[in-house]
Amino acid sequence: MVLSRQDYHWKHEPCLYGWASGGSHSWYSDRKQTTILNFDRPTVNKEHPTMKPVALFDYQIKNSSKQGDCILDLFGGSGTTLIACEQNEREAYLMELDPRYVDVIIARWEAFTGEVAVKISGNDTGG
Repeated sequence: MVLSRQDYHWKHEPCLYGWASGGSHSWYSDRKQTTILNFDRPTVNKEHPTMKPVALFDYQIKNSSKQGDCILDLFGGSGTTLIACEQNEREAYLMELDPRYVDVIIARWEAFTGEVAVKISGNDTGG
């Protein structure tokens, strides 16, 4: 539980997922899943103040997507979504406003994959 100065302490964070307009709903798990998921978070975290466990994102990504699907995370944070996508052969698209955390995401991806990230200019589409 995260303690705060509020009367009630939040024990959850919302997670939204969806599919393209006109697309069909897809689910890749049983129908016994609940809205409360319990996963241990990292005990010490120097990279990001609210780092999430990869196992949590891994679980959610496998439930709601298949290999090759695109996963969008508009709050890249420490890159947990990117690592979970790498583990599960999904295409990850992340956005992060704070340059410090962009560096954390890149370093984490490089450590996980053993590859070196390549910076492209804002005008380069990679194609």
